[in-house]
Amino acid sequence: MRYLVRIIILFFVITQITSCKSDKNERNPDFLAPLTIEIPDDVKNDTELVSIIGSSEKAINEFSDNIEQLVIDGKEILNKKEEDYSLTDGLKAGKLMLQFVSNSTQMATTFEEFNTYVENKKTQGIINDQQFKALEEVSLSFDKRINQINNKYKDYFD
Repeated sequence: MRYLVRIIILFFVITQITSCKSDKNERNPDFLAPLTIEIPDDVKNDTELVSIIGSSEKAINEFSDNIEQLVIDGKEILNKKEEDYSLTDGLKAGKLMLQFVSNSTQMATTFEEFNTYVENKKTQGIINDQQFKALEEVSLSFDKRINQINNKYKDYFD
């Protein structure tokens, strides 16, 4: 039991050190190309909306890269049945999931900003068709990226 506690503590220390690495600027060239969300001219004067669209674009691209990295790093584990997991496999799977979650926090923050903007505009009764279409484009871009990832990796696992 004591041995297991030490492994778990070591695992969390390694996870924290690994997640603090500063190689976020280096992007795997094999990943899907970053997507761009077009900002319609009609809403370019809405600085809050433009900021949300820009944040959404960045968050979707980071989320996409994180999913692709998870697929690459986790292929060995993701191909195994759960009953075939060793302790090491379980720790590695946990580490991969923690890295994925910690690297994807921007998505949650952006989603909250997005919803707050929409709710505020609805409450004020001032959301217009152009703003709605621009917000819809963010959602469509996210759906498009998820479909691209699904298509890219549909035959990746045995």
